Amino acid sequence: MRPVNAAVTPDLFIGPLSPELVLVSPPEVRHLARGLLTPPPPAARCVLPVALEPQLGSVELAAVWIFCLAMTIGPMLFMLLASS
Repeated sequence: MRPVNAAVTPDLFIGPLSPELVLVSPPEVRHLARGLLTPPPPAARCVLPVALEPQLGSVELAAVWIFCLAMTIGPMLFMLLASS
């Protein structure tokens, strides 16, 4: 025995529809609910990739490390030499 189909009017869909509610609804209600959805958005535009800034190479990175070490160790060495 098939269940009795109830007549559904679009007036029932006054507020926003829950996707879960549409999934568990009978086929007739599901068809009416999907008919009330807004059309899908147009295809996304192709966006060109952002040009990446050149990254530091190993030589430049080594120079930064040496500079940082010299700025840290240099004053300590001067203080040690001055205290002796």
